[in-house]
Amino acid sequence: MSDNDLDPQREEHDQGPPPDAHPREHVREMQTHLQEMEGYLKRMGERMRRLDEQLSHLEAEDDSAVDRGWGWPTGG
Repeated sequence: MSDNDLDPQREEHDQGPPPDAHPREHVREMQTHLQEMEGYLKRMGERMRRLDEQLSHLEAEDDSAVDRGWGWPTGG
């Protein structure tokens, strides 16, 4: 049983937020969501940068190994 079931008059007085409050709350929720997404994208961008650096390092090692005759030959 909810609080509204206990007090039927309360339901008449508590019709929810004023009409203009809902859009404002939605805007606040969207701002929060966008801030969370911004943080996520920054973390993913940093992760992609580190992975790119690792890949560049591995490619350089592979090129060096091929030059020494130790790496896998590339198809072609």
